[in-house]
Amino acid sequence: MTTQPLILVVGATGNTGSGLVPTLLAAGARVRALVRNPDKADALRAQGAEVVIADLGKPETLGPAVAGVDRIYLCLLNGPDQARHGRNLIGAARKAGRPYVVHHSAAGSGRSRIIRDAGEVEAELRNSGLAWTIIRPTFYLQNLLMAAPTVASAGAIYLPMKNGRMAMTDVRDIVDVGARLLLEGGHEGKTFSLTTPEAFGIADVAAELGRVLGRKVEYVDVPTAAARESMVAMGMLPWTVDGYMELFEGFADNWGNRTSNDIQTILGRPARDYRQFIADHREVFAAPVHA
Repeated sequence: MTTQPLILVVGATGNTGSGLVPTLLAAGARVRALVRNPDKADALRAQGAEVVIADLGKPETLGPAVAGVDRIYLCLLNGPDQARHGRNLIGAARKAGRPYVVHHSAAGSGRSRIIRDAGEVEAELRNSGLAWTIIRPTFYLQNLLMAAPTVASAGAIYLPMKNGRMAMTDVRDIVDVGARLLLEGGHEGKTFSLTTPEAFGIADVAAELGRVLGRKVEYVDVPTAAARESMVAMGMLPWTVDGYMELFEGFADNWGNRTSNDIQTILGRPARDYRQFIADHREVFAAPVHA
């Protein structure tokens, strides 16, 4: 009979969860993945995870997901239901037992509805009586990959951040931190900020891309309204897009010009920086320009 703790990953198919599940499995952990869409279950099962189909918006479906779990990684979708979904999952966890919860929250200006809702979930967790650790990444370096097509076609990154400087977060570091906390514990009751070692501007990213690619890349600051229109056209929910625009406004005002050594504290190594990220993803940004 195994003595390995059972870890529930909420958000198993997202940016972080898709890296966290195989990382935990490779370490020998027992992993249960919560998914709403049954079509996404087979790939997780093929990796070796147990899969439970449930809907965070329907508390009556969450019992099987939390039954018998020892630890939970709680990562919620940025959207109008984020706070309610968090309350539902925490409530179900309390009924099921006393699991330890690692909450993947977010750092950003409080003017953003995304950050305010994340704060509501944090407060719910702190008052739940459960053991917890909260991690707060900021804007993902991986989000810069969305600029790869315009880097290739126009030699430009278009974002509404003016000249604001900010520390971002590499998703790979979030995965490493989440795995360490879930597998080893020892940081209960603490809140960690996860950032790159230095703050920088998007113009710095463009300059580094130009150096690595051997051609000019520039940063073009665009009006918030234009950025919003583009993101809505991509199919994103207007509520979520407005939340990102509010985040961008904060970053443009230098809200993100702050760094933390918390990744170093947890992992015993420095956080990845934007130069390493660009070097590691050079081939994505170097995709050929199609006429």
